[in-house]
Amino acid sequence: MARTTPRATTAPVGEPALDDTFSSTVRLRICAYLSGCDEADFKAVQEFCGLSQPNLSKNLTALAERGYVDIRKVASGRYTKTRLRLTATGQAALQSHVAALQDIVTTARAQQPTS
Repeated sequence: MARTTPRATTAPVGEPALDDTFSSTVRLRICAYLSGCDEADFKAVQEFCGLSQPNLSKNLTALAERGYVDIRKVASGRYTKTRLRLTATGQAALQSHVAALQDIVTTARAQQPTS
């Protein structure tokens, strides 16, 4: 049998790369929302994304494991609030992913025949 090696999933250094983390539109929406603020309340992100608490929690855990989102609990009276923040790593990954998508669109448009 022929031996195969896995394909690299990253672009050369300095070039934008698609990130498999954002193959989930939910995780992409979460990070996009968080990129527009210093930090956000769990409930605000939940409402923006239209998710149930368990679904948002599951996706936040995946993002936190990658180092893309910082999750912290803050005392608020008798309750605790969950505050979310996009990390520098998450911001860079999101920007690279969006740039790679834009490169795909630009390349595709350049390949179209002129009329």
